[in-house]
Amino acid sequence: MKKVFFLLFLSLFIFSGCDNMGDYTFKVKNSTQETITLKFEYDSRPYQTENKKEVTLLPAEEKVIRVIEAPLNSPAHDCLTEHGIGFFEELVFDTYVNDEKLEKQLWQAENWTYRHISKWSAEYKMTITNEMIEK
Repeated sequence: MKKVFFLLFLSLFIFSGCDNMGDYTFKVKNSTQETITLKFEYDSRPYQTENKKEVTLLPAEEKVIRVIEAPLNSPAHDCLTEHGIGFFEELVFDTYVNDEKLEKQLWQAENWTYRHISKWSAEYKMTITNEMIEK
């Protein structure tokens, strides 16, 4: 009987520690000669400490701007195109070019390219071009 309780306790301990989350990594490349700052509208989820409220991209610089955890199998699909921004509300940002606010909303789904990495991981990438920041 002690063995049964020990095995039950051990299995509960092992399985409760499993991470059933995948992640989406969002990268932005600044292909312009301008300094671009992204100021996020929503705070990131508390356990995602690597996500900053503001990200500055120097000319020709590329950075990870967000890592968003999602249910396990979600990264195997292009959820941004399928479900829209509702799935990624912490991705909404205002864009500043040389400290001047751009009226265009660059975070829209059509500006991102999706890349499936694994069942648990996917990447979205945006390259900001001169055409995108023209007024």
